Amino acid sequence: MITVFSGKCFFALGTTERCRSGLTTPVPAGFYFKDVWKSFVCNTQQLNFSQMGNCLKNKIVYLLGDSTTRQWFEYLEKNVPGLKRMDLHTPRTGGPLMAVEMKNNIIIHWRPHGVPLRFSKLLITNLHYINDDIDEIAGDSHAVVVFTFAAHRVFHPLTFYVHEVAKIRQSVVALLSRAPQTTVIIKESREITVHVGQGRKPQLNVLDL
Repeated sequence: MITVFSGKCFFALGTTERCRSGLTTPVPAGFYFKDVWKSFVCNTQQLNFSQMGNCLKNKIVYLLGDSTTRQWFEYLEKNVPGLKRMDLHTPRTGGPLMAVEMKNNIIIHWRPHGVPLRFSKLLITNLHYINDDIDEIAGDSHAVVVFTFAAHRVFHPLTFYVHEVAKIRQSVVALLSRAPQTTVIIKESREITVHVGQGRKPQLNVLDL
């Protein structure tokens, strides 16, 4: 519910439940107000940089995908106090990348997904398919897996994408079976304007896990 008083908005969404996996998600599930997500389902929080560090304490975060998740890596690297990038002698944009914060025992990984992928420079030996990377993660309450992979597939047949989604789904199911406390986050694709493949992103989102 949104109540307006004298041109100002006051939100009374009526939920104090903590956000967690497994909650029923309506459509729409919420809205953005001043670049902050307001959920109809659970009580979302906006964290300051210090709180972000506390939230990530004793966590290993695996960011898998394209430049979107790499930008998330760079955002955390810039804003989480004490988080420093390790020199893995890999391209800054092609990765893989790793950052650590020793005081709170935080480890952040970023790795690009396998082909098709359009980066200017990367090592072919460091290209792994997302399902293969997930298969190598032991998981548990300390592990957070985040992935996205649609952006570089808009020019390819949907059957190619469906096959990859099926493999990733199988790996996610196996991960959550062996380690149910693992947090898995799927970043859906965003809409972009292209001449070939225009309108494909909504189709890819429908086909997601």
